[in-house]
Parts: sequence; structure tokens; C-alpha cells
Amino acid sequence: MVKTRSKNESVSLTIIGKVLRPNKWKILALNRCQERYSKLVRWYLSFSSTSKKFLHEQCYSEARKRFGFNGALTQTARDKAVEIMRSFKTLSKRMKCREPSSKRVSIRFDTRCFTLERANTKLTPYWLTLKINKNTKITLPIKFGEKQAELVDSALNGEWKVCTVEMVKRDKEWYAHISLKKEVAYDEPETFIGIDIGEWNPVVAVAVSKYNDKPIQGQFWNGHEIRSIRGKYGHIRRNLQQKKLLHMVRKIGSKESRRINHLLHVISKQVVEYAKRFPKPIIGMENLKGIRESIKVSRQMRKRLHSWPFRKLQEYIKYKANLAGIQVIHIKSKDTSRKCHRCGHVAQVKGREFRCPECGMSYNRDLNAAVNIAYALKRGIGWRSSGSLKLSDEARSVKPEQKERSLKKRGGSPLDKYIEVTVMKNCKVKKKEKRKVKRIRMRRSEWEWLQAVADALFFGLEAPEYRDD
Repeated sequence: MVKTRSKNESVSLTIIGKVLRPNKWKILALNRCQERYSKLVRWYLSFSSTSKKFLHEQCYSEARKRFGFNGALTQTARDKAVEIMRSFKTLSKRMKCREPSSKRVSIRFDTRCFTLERANTKLTPYWLTLKINKNTKITLPIKFGEKQAELVDSALNGEWKVCTVEMVKRDKEWYAHISLKKEVAYDEPETFIGIDIGEWNPVVAVAVSKYNDKPIQGQFWNGHEIRSIRGKYGHIRRNLQQKKLLHMVRKIGSKESRRINHLLHVISKQVVEYAKRFPKPIIGMENLKGIRESIKVSRQMRKRLHSWPFRKLQEYIKYKANLAGIQVIHIKSKDTSRKCHRCGHVAQVKGREFRCPECGMSYNRDLNAAVNIAYALKRGIGWRSSGSLKLSDEARSVKPEQKERSLKKRGGSPLDKYIEVTVMKNCKVKKKEKRKVKRIRMRRSEWEWLQAVADALFFGLEAPEYRDD
């Protein structure tokens, strides 16, 4: 049987701390720094380039002379301008966009121009020193919440690497967004968690063991509260727009997003806790990129679909799972909701229930999709799903035909070791391409490996190596 190797992956996390009661001179220095930094980013954007090398060779010396920043801040402003321009060019391919602008941007400091230290002071134990140029340094007291303070302590002890600090101004208050990074090791998985992200049920999860294909402990997370919040604030926003109270619309929007984000954090935390119940879990989720553009729905449903925060929920689940030492893999989403996980038949789905016309199975459509995701993840990593020997139509290159009649009568090996299959390949007959059929015998382990490779290629996963046990 093919076994996966342990894998290391870097995990990034951003924690936010508030600048606590800075004096007027520090506030003035930060405001002036932000104003000059925004001008520098706009100056870089005027070149309309997405190449850091080009901007560095052509503009670095002039930028240092014009704006008076040190080399580190000049380079981070260049990186910000490149990120904005790349994002603009990506969006402009899908929709009409105005030229990129940056009235005010956050100030990015890298490890060359900041230090984060801990001191025994009454105001706060955490102090952040920012170096703007040769002659200007600012030391700011930072206040963190309890969980954020624990992460900062672990970073100062060397468990995390402190990468960058973004100084953000919001409602006349300054906040420090500190980016942390560390390496996490993943073991060989024993339990495969399939997660279906949906609009009606935000998350449906089910587990499948590597020793058994029977789904274990499926769990649903209802999206009624998210839909009610969207509906409530949509109604309020519509009334305010009719009265032309646009400042109230912006205020309502920020409150709505905070409530939705809180619910997504709660759901993602519960999903990770669900995965921790099982030994050595690995999580599989669908790659839903471009799903909004590919689905044609009514106007009312389009509004719900475009307010569906699936990407944000997937990111929350991924980073919380990675922090817990659980690997997350994205697979292709083709036919996961329309495929019967028992027999592999693909059928149309109507309503919230999936009914297979081939085998007669009746199952919740979201739970059926979660089981299919778990099976696909299991096959892609190299553990065969014994529920059905049929591959999906797109990945199939051979068809199994198990003949209970006998290889024993022909003097072959036992049925549990060999299998008879039909191989179909394209060949030219009289200058025309036709499919040639040939019957062969092969080891069952070879067939299982061939099935795993085909599904791995179809679902975009790494193909396993063959190992004869």
C-alpha cells in the first residue's frame, strides 16, 4: 500500500494590537510618515509596472532622494505598489475597473526597521520601536488581547518568526498588524475529513477512516443566522439608500461584516474541533474558484450567491487547522454533489435530497458531497476506496470486470490477488482512429495503484508511487 510522507508547511498568522495612549508627537510622526508613504506608493504606481526588479533599478535612488525614507521602507512601498498593480490587472480581466489608486495605505515595516520587545512596565509589557529614517525612531506601547498576548510571548520565545508589521489608522486610532510565521510538520493521515462548503449549510463534514470506507459521524452547521443577518442589514441598507443617508450605509456595512466574520470564526473553530476527534486527520475541501461566474441563477439567488463568504470560511478553516497540525488539501469540485458515493452514478439533484436512480440510495445532498470529497481525498493520497471500483468518466482509462468464474480453473492465482480487466486504447485502422479492446490479467495491487493514479491526476493531487505489498 502506498504511504504518504510527513510534510512540513509554513503557517502564517496576523495578530492585531492597539497603540495605547501615544503622545501627540508620536501621533504627528505617524501621520506624517503615512502621508509621505502614500505619496511614495502612488509615485511607484504611476509607472504601471508589476516588476519589482524594474522599479528597483529605475526608481530606487530617485525615491530615496525624493521622500527621505530608509531603504527598507522604500522597498516595502515598492512591494505594495506591485501588489496593488497585480491585483488591478487581475480584476480588470473579469470586470471594468478604474485605475488603481491609494489615497491612504498602511505603512509596512519589515524586520530591518522595527523591533518588538517585552518590558516590565505598568502601562503595557509590549513595546514596538519603528525606524523611519536615520534620525527618526518611534517607540509605541502596544496592547493585545489575551490570546494575542500568548502568541506574542511565544514569538518572543522563538516559536514563531516575526515577519512584518503594518501600521493601520482606523477612526483616528493606530493599530499594529503583526505577521507571524512558523513551520508545521504533518504526519501520515489515518482519517480523511470531507468538508462541503455550501450556501444553505455553510459547512457539512464527514470522516472516513483509511481502514474502512463507511462514513463516520457526519455533522451539519446551519446557515440560518448568517442568512438572517444578511437579510436584515440588506433591508436596512435599502431603506437608507432611498433616504440618501450614505454615511449610515457605510456604518451599517462595517457592523454587518463584523458579525458575519465572528460567526465564520465560530464555525471554523468548531470544524477544527470536530476534526480533532479522529486520529491523525487530514481535511479535504473543494476548490471553488470562479464558481460565481460559472453558475447561472435568478436575480434573487444571484444576490445570495455573491454574498456567500465561502472563500473567507475556507481560509479560516485552513489556518486554524494548520495551527492544530492538520493538513488541508483542495480538490476539484466536479460532480461532488451529483455523484452517488455508493455506486458512482452521476445524476441531477433536485431539492435538498439526493436520490440515485441507479442504486436507489437516498441521502442528504450536502452530506453526499462531503462523502465524495473524503473518498476523492483518500484515493488521491493512495488509499483505495473499496465502495466502488469504477472511476469517474473523465479519469477512466480501464474498466474493471470482476469475473467470479475463475481464474482458478485456468490455473491462475486466487481471486484476492488477481483481477481480470478490459483495457481500451486508441489505434489506427485503415487511417481511422478506433478503440481497440483487449482483455488482460493484472495484480489487484496494480489495479488499485492505477485507480489511485488516475483519480489523483483528475483531482489535481500528487500521484502516488507503486509499492507491491
